[in-house]
Amino acid sequence: MQIKIGNYDLVHSGIIIAIKDNPITIKLQDEIEGDYTFIINFIADNDNTDSVTKFTGIDKFTLQIDFKNFDRFVGGGNTDLVELGTLRHRPLFLNYRVFDLANVGKTLMFNFYVGKEDLDGH
Repeated sequence: MQIKIGNYDLVHSGIIIAIKDNPITIKLQDEIEGDYTFIINFIADNDNTDSVTKFTGIDKFTLQIDFKNFDRFVGGGNTDLVELGTLRHRPLFLNYRVFDLANVGKTLMFNFYVGKEDLDGH
């Protein structure tokens, strides 16, 4: 199956129902540049109640994404595509939504897209 949205190709889409606040690990396979791993955490911060998404590069192939204070969300996420790097020499983007079922766990919906080929023609 191939899904195209405008100038973007959808490379992976999913819905994950988290188990409590355990980390979620997603690995996108890339036989050209190396596999890309995402470690996703849901964090409650009692000192600052704002809902924030924080992206932290762990190394060249690992990105940590912290969703802080996404409790009691009936649906929240990004408004613009989040550029993450490259996948198979193409720009990689993320779109996500988070929903929370109080005292049970979070649901993460996500799409990974790639854009047009890079300028080097890869």
